[in-house]
Amino acid sequence: MIRLEHVTKEFAPGRGIFDVSFTVDPGTIFGFIGPNGSGKSTTLRHLMGLLAADGGKATIGGFDCWNQSKEVKKLVGYLPGEISLPGDMTGADMLDLMQRLHGSDPARRQLLLKRFPFETKTKIRKMSKGMKQKLALVGCFMKDAPVYLLDEPTSGLDPLMQERFLEWIEQEKHAGKAILMSSHHFPEMEKSCDRAALIKTGRIIVESDIHELVRSSRKTYTIVFRTEVEAAQFAMQVGVEPKRTEVSFQTDETLSLNQAIAYLTQYDVRLIRPSADDLEQVFLHYYGEEESS
Repeated sequence: MIRLEHVTKEFAPGRGIFDVSFTVDPGTIFGFIGPNGSGKSTTLRHLMGLLAADGGKATIGGFDCWNQSKEVKKLVGYLPGEISLPGDMTGADMLDLMQRLHGSDPARRQLLLKRFPFETKTKIRKMSKGMKQKLALVGCFMKDAPVYLLDEPTSGLDPLMQERFLEWIEQEKHAGKAILMSSHHFPEMEKSCDRAALIKTGRIIVESDIHELVRSSRKTYTIVFRTEVEAAQFAMQVGVEPKRTEVSFQTDETLSLNQAIAYLTQYDVRLIRPSADDLEQVFLHYYGEEESS
């Protein structure tokens, strides 16, 4: 449903997106992860037909995102990262306008307002960041589109609203929607996404099934020894610094778990504590490699 093939857009030397390729199928949530300025929003704007690529091709539903942007916009519910709405309108006025534009079902609007409640009679200029975000979410999902492009969708939401958002997009996924979202919030991405791509300075570093991505990362182990002498000796073998009787190390291509266990048989070990794998560790692993390369 969403397809990018070698999309490149260079604003200045080294600034832009370069050779970006991935697909998002119906019934799938795809996570786009990277720091500010990495190219996430630029990629989403290409998909909305707001920018023309220097090279490559982006399509949604088979329509070219630049040359057939009018058709693309009919298929997409879009939530931009920076929300700009008319300050003199109330929330209800804005939703009325969106409902007329998209022919939205009033029952779906009410369902969304129960899920993401806010005072709709408030002028937008007087709304908090969280209220504006809920207004934007309701407006986006009211469209009941087959494709959603969501740029930092939980920004400004409290934990309860974040959880409700995850429940909602899970329902949309099971309804066959194709969902592409960017976020800095690792737990929500790990909980909701089927696949993910990490992007840095406009280039995709890795793209994979989300669970495979987590499993493939380097794993950290903390070993507790009976004496500081043993801890220091083991730390020297694995190339790290001990902390009194504790030593933490990572397994990777230079130090396998089997090799570490072989070293540990020489000592009186009190405890072996593996760290939990999570998406944030994957992010730090890949971005650390890029910084040191």
